[in-house]
Amino acid sequence: MPRVSVVVPAYAAERFIAATLDSVGAQTYRDFEIVVVDDGSPDGTKPAVDAWLARTGLSGVCVRRPNGGIAAARNTGLNQAKGELIALLDHDDFWTPDKLALTVAEFDAHPEAVLVGHDLEVIQNGRVLRVERKGPAAADMYERLLFVGNAVSPTAATVRRDKALAIGGFREDAQFNTVEDYDFWMRLSKTGPFRFIPRALGSYAVVAGSASRKVEYHHSNLEALLRDHFASRLGPAPGLLDRLRARRRLSYVYRSAVGALLEPGGDPLLRRSYARRMLAAWPFSVKNWGRALQSVLADQ
Repeated sequence: MPRVSVVVPAYAAERFIAATLDSVGAQTYRDFEIVVVDDGSPDGTKPAVDAWLARTGLSGVCVRRPNGGIAAARNTGLNQAKGELIALLDHDDFWTPDKLALTVAEFDAHPEAVLVGHDLEVIQNGRVLRVERKGPAAADMYERLLFVGNAVSPTAATVRRDKALAIGGFREDAQFNTVEDYDFWMRLSKTGPFRFIPRALGSYAVVAGSASRKVEYHHSNLEALLRDHFASRLGPAPGLLDRLRARRRLSYVYRSAVGALLEPGGDPLLRRSYARRMLAAWPFSVKNWGRALQSVLADQ
């Protein structure tokens, strides 16, 4: 049995999946298998993966399934995997060669950990824009994730397979599309501590500009997810302090939406709507007022 299963959900990835898998093949740690899940791609993703596996001789499989979304694809990978540890990797992201070695060493040093994460480089047009810091760990990781924000990224996360399966994997509810990983981290954090390596052991590329429809879809689903967890965590009649904490957290969501809609092509009406909701939810933040001022200036 391999110690690590690398699970890669893939959709329409024929052109670039080999480059992603090359970063897996370059790992200095070798006790792993690769499980690629082709989520009903309309192109030649599966033949491309099969050809890569045959060429490299590495242990792996490409499972093809009807299109069901990334949560369903990851769950298929979880159920197919044999390793004690599941290292998640998105189909167009990359790892540094020491990613698995350092991650496994962290699990060995902290056997109580259920997740080990790390930082990521953000790439645009071939150059590093910034390093995205993940974590930090907290005594109550669930509270930190729920009330401060997402601190984990799939490409930067390795989890214990038994714990992932015990919580039912990723929720496949349509209303949580684009935030299914955030929900997974929150539920997983209830089973044990997280650890973070303060180094960029992977990277992902970004494309400037976002369609307003996608911004609204993502942030609406994020709000729905948070309200679902608020109801579960705080109960039907939360106290004043908890209600204020929830409102402050939702204001972060609205502020993020305003920021995304400030990019070229953002819908100004939608941006103003999110700015009003942001200030109504939490008018006590200098950052919120600063973002609101940016929104006003953008209309001048």
